[in-house]
Amino acid sequence: MTHLSWYRKYRPQTFEDVVGQPHIEQTLRNAVAEGAVAHAYLFTGPRGTGKTTTARILAKALNCEQGPTATPDDTCEQCRAIAEGTHPDVYELDAASRTGVDDVREQIIGRLNYASSRGGWKVYIIDEVHMLSTSAFNALLKSLEEPPARTAFILCTTHPHKVPETIHSRCQRFDFRRLSVEDIVGRLRTICNAESVDVPDGALTLIAKHALGGMRDAITTLEQLASFGGGVIRMEDVESLLGEVDADALFEAASLVLERDIAGAFRFVAQLADTGIDMGEFVKGLVKHFRDLFVLAAVGADVAIDTTSRDLGRMQSQAAGFGVDRIGRVLEILERLSTELRYAADQRLAVEVAMTRMARPHSDLTLESLAERIDALEAGAPLVEFTAPASIAVRPAASVPAQAEPVAAVPAAPPAAPTAPPKPEPAPAPAPETAARDAAPAPGARASSPAGAPFDVAAVKRAWPAVLAEIKKIRAPRAHIFSGTEAEIVGGTLVVEFPADQRFALDLARESETVSVLRRAVRAVLGQEPPVEYRLGRQGGSSGSTPAPCDPPAQPPVRAPQEPVTAAGAPAAASAARPVAPGEDPDDLEAAVLAELGGELIDDVSEEHETI
Repeated sequence: MTHLSWYRKYRPQTFEDVVGQPHIEQTLRNAVAEGAVAHAYLFTGPRGTGKTTTARILAKALNCEQGPTATPDDTCEQCRAIAEGTHPDVYELDAASRTGVDDVREQIIGRLNYASSRGGWKVYIIDEVHMLSTSAFNALLKSLEEPPARTAFILCTTHPHKVPETIHSRCQRFDFRRLSVEDIVGRLRTICNAESVDVPDGALTLIAKHALGGMRDAITTLEQLASFGGGVIRMEDVESLLGEVDADALFEAASLVLERDIAGAFRFVAQLADTGIDMGEFVKGLVKHFRDLFVLAAVGADVAIDTTSRDLGRMQSQAAGFGVDRIGRVLEILERLSTELRYAADQRLAVEVAMTRMARPHSDLTLESLAERIDALEAGAPLVEFTAPASIAVRPAASVPAQAEPVAAVPAAPPAAPTAPPKPEPAPAPAPETAARDAAPAPGARASSPAGAPFDVAAVKRAWPAVLAEIKKIRAPRAHIFSGTEAEIVGGTLVVEFPADQRFALDLARESETVSVLRRAVRAVLGQEPPVEYRLGRQGGSSGSTPAPCDPPAQPPVRAPQEPVTAAGAPAAASAARPVAPGEDPDDLEAAVLAELGGELIDDVSEEHETI
C-alpha cells in the first residue's frame, strides 16, 4: 500500500475544514449559495496557506451532485473525482513547469469551446500563475475577459506583483493570510490524535512557530518528527531538529534581564551551551520575544502578536514590568549582538556580555543606558546593584563607588579644618601649557576615603603605574595617551605632567571620554577623586614636583567647580555653579559632564542639569 503524506491525507475537503481563512471561505460560500460566482479569481498568499485547497473545494461546490451548494457532501461521485484529481471538467495546470504560450493554448484555450462532460461547471485551476510567460498571459487575456458560460478560472500565486495588471483587473482577488500559531497548533493536535502521536503542547508550539504561518510545512515537520521518535515526540527532539528555542527559555531569559539577575544570566547561558542550543538561534528567538513585548508595551494590542493564549498573559506581565523605553534599549543591544555573532570568536562570551549590558545599565556607557537609569530614579525605584556571589573574587571596597549622595547645585564649602591643620603651601602660578582641569565629579559619587583626607605625595607617585594599568583595563585604546606621564600632588590637586614633545597626547587627554576614564582609574586605585590638572613638561629638562612659576596664560585654566582654588592654593567656598571659561564652548562642558554621568550613578538629575 502506497504511503500518503499527512499533508495530503489531512487536506481540507470542505469549507468548514479550512483553517485560518474565514473571510475567504464565507465570501465564496455566499457567492455559491446566491449564484454570484465570478468567472475569474486570483488567490494570493504565502505557501501552505490553502490556496489550491480552496480552489478544489470551490470546484466541488460548483459540481457537487447536490448543488451548486455551499456545503458539498464530499461523498458523491463528482466530489470524489475532484478530490482524487480525475474529474474531466476540472483542469489543474502547473504554470511552473508549463510556462509557454503553447501550453496555455493546448490545455486551456483549445478546450474552452467544449461543453462540460460530467459536471455543471468547467473549472481551470492554474497554480503558480506568475511563472507564465508574457505571451502566455496575452493569450490567456481574452479567455479571462469573455469566458464561455459556466466556466471559472482560479489563478493561484505566491507572487501577485509578478502577475500583469491586465490579469488583475479581470479577476476577483483574495489574499490568504499566514496562519496563526494557535490555528496551526490546533490542527496539529487533531492530526496527532488521529495518528496516536504522543507530543507535548510546547513541542507543537515550536513546530508551529518554525513553519512561519504555513500549514503544509508544519504538518510535514510533524510527520518527520513522529517518524524519528516512533510515535513519541519530545521537546529535545524538536529543539535539536529545528534549532528552535523553547518559549519557556525565552521567558526565563527575559525574566533574568527584568530582575537584573547577572549571576542567574551567566548560569542560564551556561545551561544553553551545555544543552547544545545554537547561540544564533537563541538570539533570533529572543529578538522575536522582545519585539512582541515591545508591541504590547507600546500599544497594548494583541492583534500583532503571533502566540498562544497561554503565553500572551505572561508576555503582558513582562511588558508591563519592562516599559517601552527599556525594551527599546534591549532591542538595540540584541541588534548589535546579532551582527557581532557572525564574526565572534566566542559566541557564548558575546551573549554573556550582552545579557549583562541588558540587565545592568551601569556597565554600559551609552546614552540609552543613562536614560534608563534616570527613568528608574525618577520613578523612585533605585537600580539594583550587581552583587557577585561568594565564589567570585571581587575588588577591594575602595575600588567600588559607595552609595550615591545628592549634590547641591552650588559647590559646597570645604570641610572643617582639623585641630592642627598643616600650613597650606602656596600654589604656584600655572605653567604656560597648563591644560584645563577635568569636569566636576559625577553627581552622587562619594570617595571611599574620608572627605578631605590629605594625600601622601610619595604614595601617589608609587600608585601612578597602577593608575595607568587601570586605565588600560577600563579602556585599552586610551592607555597610550598617558604613556610617559608622571603624576604628583600639588596643593591637593593631582597634576598629570606630559613630556614636552607630547602636546598632541595632552590634547587627546582633554576629551571628555578620556577624562572620564582617568577619573574612574584614579578612584579605583586611590579611593578618592581629587581635582586633576594636566600640564606640559618643560623643554630641556625633567619636571619637578612643583610647577615652575611663569606668566599667567592668555586663557586661564578652568577649575573644578566643587573645589574652587584661591590664589593661595586653598579651597574656597563658592556662591554659584561653575562658570564657563573664556573661549570654552558650553556644549563641550555639557558633553564632558554627560560622559561622566554615563559611568556613574545619578542622584539629583534635575539640579545638576540646571547647574550645567
